Amino acid sequence: MFSTDSNIRECINKSVFMVTVFLLATAARGEWLLMIIYLFKEQIIGPSPTKNSALENRTTEVISESFLERWRLQNLHLMLTMSIVVSFIMFWGIGGVFQYYFYYKRRNQAADWKCQPDKFLTPENEKHEFLLGSANMLLGATVSGFIACYIVNGGYTTLYYNISDRGWLYFLASIPAFYMYIDCLAYYFHRLTHIKWLYINIHKVHHRYHQPTAFSTVAMHPAEFLLHQSYLIIVPFYFPIHVAVYIPTILYVYYYGMMDHSGINMSALWPWQPPSIFHDNHHKEGTIRYFHVNFGFNSYLFDWLHDTLRKEDRVYGEDIFGGKGQQLLSTKKSS
Repeated sequence: MFSTDSNIRECINKSVFMVTVFLLATAARGEWLLMIIYLFKEQIIGPSPTKNSALENRTTEVISESFLERWRLQNLHLMLTMSIVVSFIMFWGIGGVFQYYFYYKRRNQAADWKCQPDKFLTPENEKHEFLLGSANMLLGATVSGFIACYIVNGGYTTLYYNISDRGWLYFLASIPAFYMYIDCLAYYFHRLTHIKWLYINIHKVHHRYHQPTAFSTVAMHPAEFLLHQSYLIIVPFYFPIHVAVYIPTILYVYYYGMMDHSGINMSALWPWQPPSIFHDNHHKEGTIRYFHVNFGFNSYLFDWLHDTLRKEDRVYGEDIFGGKGQQLLSTKKSS
């Protein structure tokens, strides 16, 4: 009986933890409002307008319309205020609880949960990641506020709600297609930022967090933040995708991205997906550094295809670019 109760409590704790991270992930990117709008769009403004109907509506508008009406941004100030204020409350509130539970309350038990149990961010870097992450969260909330306002006022999107519109085959095929689209661009954009000039001038901002935490997830150069946001946000404007595919996939990717940077040692949920220590090692400093290797997030696939998975017979460092590392001296001599 005791064992059963313990298992139930553990299951509940894990469920609460996952939901908390989901909320923190969407808050960190300021897109909670956008997802709510997508979920309840039909109830709020009715079916999505087609391109033709949107064009017809535009021709009937009066010449004296305001700038905001012309761009379907009526009540923009209300949307932006709601998006930014609630995002800050969620990001600071949930993120603070997350940090308190692990990094303060269980700091002395770091060996039980932390990827790097003997190392923590310096107070300076803790402050830096919090401020930079908050700034990017403000940026993300602002962008999402604009997009949500546009949609609420009848702006066109390709997101659809009825499976029958495109059939079950399209619906089912879009699930792995969208997941691989995200994984592909995440890998190539991440690897792109490890080109020497981009790394030194942009991506190194993110790599100053050698022992990343959940706040590190969005603590990066604003240009890089917008780059990663762009290929996720633009999908419902050019690629027909069902809301039940788009939102859960985005949430899962956000969740896993948060766990990758959390510093918490967690196993992968799926065989093709790396454990959290895979990316934690990517940030790690010391005698062993893996900065320019292991670029993937949601699968091993593209690292495997491009031979950028870390190898035991290679040495890696912050000044060794290219993703291939350098051959160990002992290996060279023996050959």
